[in-house]
Amino acid sequence: MPPMIMNGTHDSYLVILSLAVAAFASFTALSLAGRIRASQGQWRRVWLAAAAVTLGGGIWSMHFVAMLAFSMPGMTMSYDPGLTVGSLALAIGFTAAGLATIDWQHAASRRTGAAGLLIATGVVAMHYVGMAAMRMPATVRYDPRWVTLSVAIAVVAATAAVWLASREQGLRGRVLAAGVMGAAIAGMHYAGMYAATFTASAQIDAATGVASVGQAYLAVAISIVTILILLLSLGAARVERAFQGARRREARSALRLEVADILRGDDAEVALSRVAELLGTHFRVARAGFGDLDPEADVFDYRLCWTDGSVPRLTGRFPAAAFGRRIAQALGNGETVVIDDIFSAALSDEQGAHDTARLGDTRAILVVPFVRDGRLRTIVYLNSRQPRAWRSDEVTFMEEIADRIRLVIERVRAEAQLRELNATLEARVDARTRELRLAEQARRETDELYRAYFENAPDPLFVIGVAADGGFVVEQVNPAHERGVGYPLEQIRGKRIDDILPRRAAERVIGTYHHVVATRAIHRYREVVTLGGVPQHWDTTLVPLQGPDGAIVKVIGSSRDITAQVSAEDALRQSQKMEAMGQLTGGVAHDFNNLLTPIMGVLDRLHRKGMGDERDRRLIGGALQSAERARVLVQRLLSFARRQPLQPVPVDVAALVTGIVELVASAIGPTVRIEVAAPDGLPAALADANQLEMALLNLSVNARDAMPDGGTLRIAVDQVAVTPDSGDRADPGGPPAGQYVCLTVTDTGVGMDDETRLRAIEPFFSTKGVGRGTGLGLSMAHGLAAQLGGALTIESRPNQGTTIALWLPQSAQVAIAAPPLYDVTAPERGGSALLVDDEDAVRESAAQMLADLGFAVTSAASAEEAWGLIERGFAPDLLVTDHVMPGMTGGELAAAVRDRTTATKVLIISGYAEEGGIPATLSRLTKPFVQADLAAALRRL
Repeated sequence: MPPMIMNGTHDSYLVILSLAVAAFASFTALSLAGRIRASQGQWRRVWLAAAAVTLGGGIWSMHFVAMLAFSMPGMTMSYDPGLTVGSLALAIGFTAAGLATIDWQHAASRRTGAAGLLIATGVVAMHYVGMAAMRMPATVRYDPRWVTLSVAIAVVAATAAVWLASREQGLRGRVLAAGVMGAAIAGMHYAGMYAATFTASAQIDAATGVASVGQAYLAVAISIVTILILLLSLGAARVERAFQGARRREARSALRLEVADILRGDDAEVALSRVAELLGTHFRVARAGFGDLDPEADVFDYRLCWTDGSVPRLTGRFPAAAFGRRIAQALGNGETVVIDDIFSAALSDEQGAHDTARLGDTRAILVVPFVRDGRLRTIVYLNSRQPRAWRSDEVTFMEEIADRIRLVIERVRAEAQLRELNATLEARVDARTRELRLAEQARRETDELYRAYFENAPDPLFVIGVAADGGFVVEQVNPAHERGVGYPLEQIRGKRIDDILPRRAAERVIGTYHHVVATRAIHRYREVVTLGGVPQHWDTTLVPLQGPDGAIVKVIGSSRDITAQVSAEDALRQSQKMEAMGQLTGGVAHDFNNLLTPIMGVLDRLHRKGMGDERDRRLIGGALQSAERARVLVQRLLSFARRQPLQPVPVDVAALVTGIVELVASAIGPTVRIEVAAPDGLPAALADANQLEMALLNLSVNARDAMPDGGTLRIAVDQVAVTPDSGDRADPGGPPAGQYVCLTVTDTGVGMDDETRLRAIEPFFSTKGVGRGTGLGLSMAHGLAAQLGGALTIESRPNQGTTIALWLPQSAQVAIAAPPLYDVTAPERGGSALLVDDEDAVRESAAQMLADLGFAVTSAASAEEAWGLIERGFAPDLLVTDHVMPGMTGGELAAAVRDRTTATKVLIISGYAEEGGIPATLSRLTKPFVQADLAAALRRL
């Protein structure tokens, strides 16, 4: 008979019982594994062994119950005791190895996989060794596919269960893990059973081999015993957990007391070092310590650190950013930082945090910040070398301890600061006293300086208080204010402005003060004040002064008398106006001279030749007289413009006055009595005698006109020395310091007021009425004196007469005697003459005069043309040349001719007073001129 393949059956009740045993064993083992995570040292090994026995025994129990639920028809089964016990040992041993491999603080993938593989190996080995322990009249053959599937089920399910077990789980998590583990065990067992094919031996009785009641009772008994053992294990775990919680609470209470005792010590550094050691030991970490934050540099200063010896000490200064921006931000917000693994936590996913962790050999951290006044000040930290799942009760306890440490640290710091303050109190009191003394001395010096300035300042200073009703009260004035304004301080202090000043003046001043108070800005203004009947110009500056509440409480003012400055500015403007008019009149006079020269030359020639009848000669004489008057007018214009061609020489002014007094008397008429004070022996003055005589005649005529009813004219000459502080300057335009011969003309006439006196020297200004004067007399005299280096001054009062003084510089040389009168006829000899002038009419008139005087005349329209003739060999006996011409001037031509030969006589004719380029040794003839003037100039050559 061939071998018979047999199929076994399972008792469904026992199958369910086996599944329940597997699940309950897994639940109990996972609960015990939780104690592994919460225990240390010997207790961890105890709970590891208990969990291994529980899980391994549960797996074996489930397998044995499942095997008891299996039966073969007509076949009895028994079990080899050795192999059965061996299968139990394999289950417990591999389970223990797998649980020991797990990292209970951190679910590492590699360790989790290894642990799952070991436990799965134990399950598979236990199953197939248990199958080998079966004794029955049949042989067993396994389908490789189902065997592989059973192994895969065991590995996958065991690994998943281990991964769940390695995490902190609540009841729901443990139930889920237990279900997975039970399913893994059961799935593997029944897949392995399905892989087995039984081939019965001969003579099998089909009536035997069915699962008997005895087998069921045995399975139930084994299950009950297993469950009782598991229940006892759970109870033991619960009891141990309670004891451990009590021990933890007792340890924490003891730690609180010990920390409090340590922190009550005097030395804060030593106390904190001991506290760090206690924290590190209690929490079983590798490093614990404190760090202070420097908020200015954003740097942590790790000054106190304890280690268990496995990691380096963390001391020194580290930038806050080195630990990660997010961690630093959380600490700054006062949040406790709890990181189980720096390399996987979201809060520390920055490269800087990873680098710092590697440097310090750190994987898990617990950091509690101390925040004061809204800013991070100090941190307390715990570091672990391995990843660590920080329990919530650990975090809470650490925050409690840290808070106590914070209070003590602040108290210790406050006490240290107080001790330091007490130690330096005396020194600080001395320093403060010195500071106060120096400040008081500086204040007194400043007050004295301000008082000295206030009392001695040349400008008036005053302080005006602002009253509550908006009025203004005098609080202080300096002596300069008293002198300038005339109100003594004793009479006006404490009085209101409207009680001191006249109504209109008070309204103006109060209005200005109100403007300063309203604008709260410095205000400057200029005003004219009449004091003592004399108008004065004042510049005033007002400065508002604020009180503690910001309101304007005082107005500080300073004034300056600028009357002299205003007068000087007026004089400067007058001088600039005179200069401008002088330039204008000088240019006009020069052109007029060029026009008069040919006119006077022709009229003089006609007059000398007696041309025409008696009436014609009379008309020619009248025209010549008018031309002469025009020449005098032009000379006055040039004198005013300071451009008349003066020839200053030492002049005896006293002799000149004595010699001209008869001419003056005839000019002013018999109603005016003349007095002369011209003593002999006075030094000579540097002057042009002709111009000085003309100026004296003009001043005398003006004096006569000022005395319409007659009076006295006094002409005086005196020697005067003017020094800077002599007081001899009667007018701002007076002479500078020096030695002078002063010629004064005094009348007893109507006099002048100040306005008329200041304008008297203006050209064309006259008080005589239309047609009675040109207005150039005084201006000509002023121009003459100024051109000579002197001055003209006027003293006059209405109805008190006028004194006009000509200040002539004193000469160090003796006066030159008056030259003899020459007979202005033809010169003794003629010769060749070279005449140079750029004006055709002047050149033609002068050429005719020279021809009448016996010269052979050669004319040139420019100096360049004349010089070309000389270079080509022309050597004239006489060179008569204008000075101001385009290109080469007459002075340059004369100098070139003199360098070439000294035989040629040179005469310069010009209407300008400029002497630039004209050597002082050259003779000059002023335009316009007549033949007699030319002949006299030639004779002087």
